[in-house]
Amino acid sequence: MPERAQSRSYAPRRPGMLYEMVDDLDIGPGDLVLDIGGRDASHSLALVTMFGCDAVSVDPLASNNVQAKAAVAEHPFGGRVTIRPGVMEEIPASDGEFDLVFSRDMFFHVVGADQALAEARRVLKPGGHLLLYQTFATERLEPLERAQLYTDLAVAPERMSPDDFRRRALAAGFTIESDDVIGSEWREAWEEDGDGVTSRQLLYAARLIRKSEQLRAELGDVDYRIELGNALWGVYQMIGKLEPRVFLLRNP
Repeated sequence: MPERAQSRSYAPRRPGMLYEMVDDLDIGPGDLVLDIGGRDASHSLALVTMFGCDAVSVDPLASNNVQAKAAVAEHPFGGRVTIRPGVMEEIPASDGEFDLVFSRDMFFHVVGADQALAEARRVLKPGGHLLLYQTFATERLEPLERAQLYTDLAVAPERMSPDDFRRRALAAGFTIESDDVIGSEWREAWEEDGDGVTSRQLLYAARLIRKSEQLRAELGDVDYRIELGNALWGVYQMIGKLEPRVFLLRNP
């Protein structure tokens, strides 16, 4: 029986492509990278390990910064990473301090987009880049789905439009060097590699919906809604309701 078209792999790209893009920018020893919204500093540690650069992880949550400091203390290259509390709208850094600003899937939480992009440009050296991975909404995401998802996951609705982001980036003075649609590729790759993260999220969503009364009582309303939102986030990427993209912006 001939192989069905949908059963074949179509060579989806993997998250490592972000680091390949950093490599293409010739980031290396002597360069300083800002990991904005750095969470537990895992991306900062990956960057310094791969490229021999130094990094600053900036995150607004004290709990994230505590985890980041612990991870940095245990890592063999942790001495290259500095942790600073702060937000993208007011980056705790000097003008022209960084060669690269690295932002992975956090910009949809930013309320003051214009100020955040202006700050990113301020702290970049001339010729420096902002590499931003961001999930956006598509026309497939229904109004009720948008309202629930954005509320439950603290998403700023205006940040979910790629056209809006492009317009604001240009207004901030950046040059857009590339706008690469990732779509479902990373999720497909994880499934093909046997990770199954999105399959698990689909299972979790099914359980949370089917046993909503029981699990809402067990988890509490807020945590229930967050867990359901997180599960649907991955599923929606797989079926085209959400669309990750990678923007590469240059500070002229």
